[in-house]
Amino acid sequence: MRKLESLRAAIFAALPELKKDPDRIRVWIERGTATSTQTHSRALTFKFQANVLIVEMASDISVLFLAVFEWARVNQPELMVVGTDGLAFDADILDSGAADILLQLQLDQAIAAQPTQSGGYAISFPAEPD
Repeated sequence: MRKLESLRAAIFAALPELKKDPDRIRVWIERGTATSTQTHSRALTFKFQANVLIVEMASDISVLFLAVFEWARVNQPELMVVGTDGLAFDADILDSGAADILLQLQLDQAIAAQPTQSGGYAISFPAEPD
């Protein structure tokens, strides 16, 4: 899914420590749903909880959250609305220099699918509305 790929890239850019050991970040989906409409465009939407686990993170957790919220401004702006829950997280403090951090974000991914002449579909991912 495009959003998960771009979220992962934003976290990698913010936390240089992950470049040395990229297996320390794990991303998966829980409680996903898919909906579709009866329109000609065959549009569909995935809604899901994205889980991002960063193992033995030594960076300041504020750097991580800043990167995620900067990503959300473009990709999931409703996480930025005052009065909403934002994103959930758990932290397992390993020692004074590292922690395992689990982020839990409620995301959605819109998908447009246009039938092609060859019988398949042209898939696109519309940008989030402003």
